[in-house]
Amino acid sequence: NNSNNSMDHSPTSAAAVKAAEAANSAVPVLNIAAFREAVSKGGDLTEDAKNVASQWRQAFSAQGFVQIVGHGVPDEVIEVAYQKGKDFFALPPEAKAKCDLGKGYGAGGYNARGVERVSASVSKPDGSELVGAQNARPPDLVESMVVKRLAEIDPIPEEVPGYEKAIHRYYDEMAVLLRTLMQLTAVSLDLPIDHFEPYFYGEGGVGEEKVIGDCSLRLAYYPALQEGQELLPNQIRYGEHTDYTGYTILWQDHNKDGPQTSSDNLNPPAGGLQVKMPDDTWTDCPPLPKAFTINAGDLIQAWTNDIYRSNLHRVMNPPADDRGDRLCLVYFTGPSGDTMIEALPTCVSPESPAKYAPISALNHLKRKLEATNK
Repeated sequence: NNSNNSMDHSPTSAAAVKAAEAANSAVPVLNIAAFREAVSKGGDLTEDAKNVASQWRQAFSAQGFVQIVGHGVPDEVIEVAYQKGKDFFALPPEAKAKCDLGKGYGAGGYNARGVERVSASVSKPDGSELVGAQNARPPDLVESMVVKRLAEIDPIPEEVPGYEKAIHRYYDEMAVLLRTLMQLTAVSLDLPIDHFEPYFYGEGGVGEEKVIGDCSLRLAYYPALQEGQELLPNQIRYGEHTDYTGYTILWQDHNKDGPQTSSDNLNPPAGGLQVKMPDDTWTDCPPLPKAFTINAGDLIQAWTNDIYRSNLHRVMNPPADDRGDRLCLVYFTGPSGDTMIEALPTCVSPESPAKYAPISALNHLKRKLEATNK
């Protein structure tokens, strides 16, 4: 199903790499096509594929963030999901409210603005010692729709024709990509390539890929700031935080003037993602053509015994006179709730013993969500 974009050694990928270098972005860009190609052929990995895995490790050891191209997700899947998301958030409040399950952020369904305060969830990687609560910012300037890919949970807005098909197709493509990212992680840590498979996929799982991991798609909508809108002190679109569990696969809002998947002339909305660098400065992370932005969550840091970093990031406000909105497609991933997270065997040694007590993935997530909804 990925034929139109499958092995992406295309000019786009090269252009994205060049664009990143030109922008002098502190967040590296990685073309993963050679790894995907080698895995699809079976047998031993090529040198090119091994090289992708070592660059993956380098990026997550240093910044905890990377932009990837050569991912194989068809353009049209991204375009249609993005458009259906825009159509949903453009509905009148009462139509959106029908999709609110009334369970706060994390449960699925629609959340209006003012529900989330993500900066309150900042903690140590194993979820102990919440440090964010006492200096948390005001509630975030975001509304969201969280999709679990479960018929009995996901509300479907009938006012947006084609929504369910488009959003579920996007979820399934993200699940395919996640498998690649977990294989990359395994190879990069000298583990068997399918080491993580049983924690994320299996019988009774959701969607085409049978996901048993705790994965959800979040459509995050940042409404335009209105003329004269008074922001609370320190209020931003989405406060600084680390992500809670596995990798996050983010499609930033790439373009307000044309297709999301344009190869060039991108004009992303102002006020975007910033990533905290090892020297404690914040750096912008503008989207590159056709690239997903990937970051590691707290469980990845605990699982790898601090070899990989779960890094702080935030979404800034646009300039005061900017009237643009912003929609991001965010696929949060994590292993199944009963997975015990303890340091992987290749990540501990006599010199570097395990730093975190084992914890189930579910208990870790509960700790974090309780803080967010406070």
